[in-house]
Amino acid sequence: MSAAELRTAGLSEYDILRAEKCCLRRVRRGIYVVTKSCAVDAHRFVSNVAADDATDLPRETEGQLKRNEDLRILVRSYVGKILPHAVFSHRSALIIHGLAVPYIEHERDVFAESVHQRCGLRRPSMQVRRRSLDERDIVRVDGIPVTSVLRTLFDLARDYPLALAVAAIDDALHRSVITEAQLQTYVADHPVRTRQRRIDTVMENVDGRRESVGESITAVRFVEFSVPGVEPQVVIVDENGRFVARTDFANRQAKVVAEFDGAGKYHLKGVDPKKAFEQERRREYALRNLGYEVFRLTWQDLFAATQFLRIKAAIERRTPPRPVRSTAG
Repeated sequence: MSAAELRTAGLSEYDILRAEKCCLRRVRRGIYVVTKSCAVDAHRFVSNVAADDATDLPRETEGQLKRNEDLRILVRSYVGKILPHAVFSHRSALIIHGLAVPYIEHERDVFAESVHQRCGLRRPSMQVRRRSLDERDIVRVDGIPVTSVLRTLFDLARDYPLALAVAAIDDALHRSVITEAQLQTYVADHPVRTRQRRIDTVMENVDGRRESVGESITAVRFVEFSVPGVEPQVVIVDENGRFVARTDFANRQAKVVAEFDGAGKYHLKGVDPKKAFEQERRREYALRNLGYEVFRLTWQDLFAATQFLRIKAAIERRTPPRPVRSTAG
């Protein structure tokens, strides 16, 4: 809600300042989000809003989940408030289309984004990029002007790091929102003078078989750290051909497996966490009994070098040497 709405409801500037320490949070200049109900009499209007069944209060308190929630709140605050003839784009467009924002690494990265054909500007809470748009690049979702899914993914490939762009595209492919052929055609039809190589690199690394953002980022890190021979979704069988496991990633020749342990892996709906953990432990023992070395990657590992360098070293150590060709005769 806006400061003007709060003043109309009877809150003074002093009340609003006090509420910021209690039941309101400033989203951007003049815009606030209700965080909770409180007992302060002067904040009764805010408390009534908080208690309403239609109010969706912020839930996250820290880290990646909070930054993602903060971005969603910020984008919502700009609906109907962006520049005339501008359209939401990039990560803001992902949110509006209901697609995953793969990650937001720092607090400073929480800002809304839009595209305008005649002007560009950068504010703490909004970046407007000056870009030309085809008529087909602009769609409306629930009345909100936004770049099309294809244009959104194209822009991410052009402007964002490899891991984020690949993860966003993989998510759209895996959910059958688009096809790889459609995106390839769009890229071919829209060559750019700057960052074309970056877009091409993204396209070389997308794979709709990946089942989570974490897996997509992991795959990109394997490329960035030059980890050889890693395949996704590898089925492992025993010496009798019986199924043992389907792994997130594996190098068959070196017998090295890498698994991404995403948040909630042992807390899936309808699954007992203890049983899930025990099943995972037995699965890992079975892989080790077949001679596989198993590495587990957490979300934090995806943004550091240590585990990837260990996996690379294990593959190099365990890969059988190539036979030397005889030069005699």
